[in-house]
Amino acid sequence: MKEAFIVNENEQCNGSKSQLGLDQACLQIISSAHDPVTVWFQSAECDKCDFANISIAANDTASLLINTAFPVDFYLEHKNSEYCTELYSFEEHGVYGWNVSENTCSKIYTIQEPDKTYISILVAFMVFLAVLVFWNFVKCIYNSEWITQLRARSVPLSELESDLGSPSPTDAPPLIRSEVVTVMRSKGRVKSLDVFRGLSISVMIFVNYGGGQYWFFKHSPWNGLTVADLVFPWFLWIMGASIAISLRSQLRSSLSRKRLFMRVLQRSVILIALGVILNTSGRKKHNIATLRLPGVLQRIGVSYFVVASIETVFMKPQGSFQYGRWLVIQDILDSWIQWLVVLCLTALQVLLTFLLPVPDCPTGYLGPGGLHNHSLNFNCTGGAAGYIDRMVFGQEHIYKNPTCKSIYQTVMPYDPEGLLGTLTSILMVYLGVQAGRIILFYHYTFSRLVRWTVWAAFVGIIAGVLCNFSKNDGVIPVNKNLWSLSYVLALASMAFLLQSVLYLVVDAKRWWAGSPLHYAGMNSIVLYIGHEVTRQMFPWSWQPFYHTHGEYLAMNLWGTALWMFIAFVLFKKGVFITV
Repeated sequence: MKEAFIVNENEQCNGSKSQLGLDQACLQIISSAHDPVTVWFQSAECDKCDFANISIAANDTASLLINTAFPVDFYLEHKNSEYCTELYSFEEHGVYGWNVSENTCSKIYTIQEPDKTYISILVAFMVFLAVLVFWNFVKCIYNSEWITQLRARSVPLSELESDLGSPSPTDAPPLIRSEVVTVMRSKGRVKSLDVFRGLSISVMIFVNYGGGQYWFFKHSPWNGLTVADLVFPWFLWIMGASIAISLRSQLRSSLSRKRLFMRVLQRSVILIALGVILNTSGRKKHNIATLRLPGVLQRIGVSYFVVASIETVFMKPQGSFQYGRWLVIQDILDSWIQWLVVLCLTALQVLLTFLLPVPDCPTGYLGPGGLHNHSLNFNCTGGAAGYIDRMVFGQEHIYKNPTCKSIYQTVMPYDPEGLLGTLTSILMVYLGVQAGRIILFYHYTFSRLVRWTVWAAFVGIIAGVLCNFSKNDGVIPVNKNLWSLSYVLALASMAFLLQSVLYLVVDAKRWWAGSPLHYAGMNSIVLYIGHEVTRQMFPWSWQPFYHTHGEYLAMNLWGTALWMFIAFVLFKKGVFITV
């Protein structure tokens, strides 16, 4: 319990909030009882965990240093009699009091007001809104008729003649060809996919830089979702949509499947190698004996290889239109073999998760180990998924500090980008392929939006049934660490819906050009690798002075904005780097 609760350690909780750190509050428990009273407490986030306790002597006071990220459960005990059960949400840097006796207690009350930690988010939003309004105002003025005329007056006659087109017949063909190419590009590319990719990579950079140290911008301890849990699956989904469009285009250009497969293999190997190299960045991470082997780019590389290989072998260069009454689902019928392969891999993940025997652990265990389930499965972190990774890679070559460690006090290493979760990642990518295939088969906005929405509802309902529409009580809870089936389906449902909205706004109605997210989406691999390498470097980050959420938020937003600006410069210079 040391991470969540500290009993009067180093006098940090002495009735003053001056020594309190991020996400910390102080609770003073004042006993007027004539006998000792036991206070039991536990973070509400800790599922099925035993309560910790402190004993307060007669007419004495005890202080608890509390982590404010999650609510805390309390109850009192006196002579084996339980009373005063309470669930309380503390706020950062608040000092609280609680008066207790042998059989009664007061409500928890505030001694010193907590800080308004979320004001920084509001200020950041208002600044962003002001910049957006100012940018659009300048843009409107720049594009106004008055400015256009002023610019025209300053252009030399020779330039005007060039812009209008030379009467010389030798100049006409290049101008026509250039214009046709531009029109073809603007019509052929689904810009909303680039915007979606840009949204994912920009949020990923922000949360990887720290997200202002707010708990909801960090990964969930075990089950459940936070903002940080959304972006990686979305990135895989978008990659799947791009795979469908890109491979169909290359097959139509008569590129041989053998050559196409070699391109897929080359790209996958490069992604995996880059991922391993990135794992060595940082202090003391280049030790071969403890080098982490799994990772984000490794997961992307393997998932890409499997899905792109399947599509390379089985995708038809042209869609079939001979399904009669079933023409409405031609996109699914055209890819039934691919779907069969992907569903078999998904079934393999589920079977291994629930049927693989794990030494000294319950078969089918999905918990974090440690304090979970009353500490009965302390060394079973991740169940079959953790066991497979520890057997294949060894404990020294996987992630040492899983997100569940602070809440559940786990001691076993566990890697969220391990082998078993890669099977459901493949499903996530292929659901993106299905979204891309809808773009290829159906050319009307209404047809695409309806199908994306139906897919969102379909996979979303399955996810809800699997997790019982709850956080911890379903057969398969929504869990990013495990990349559980319900997690993948829930995130795919969100991706289908978000793509529908972006497509309507960016491509169909053209209410928004997609900037600045569009620029980031065009060079996402550069932004990902660059932000990983420079996350501890100035000017992207620096050693904070005051260690407040506001300071961290400003620094992390600044680091993200720098990469967005770099993406803008690369776009304007026509530099697009892919693997």
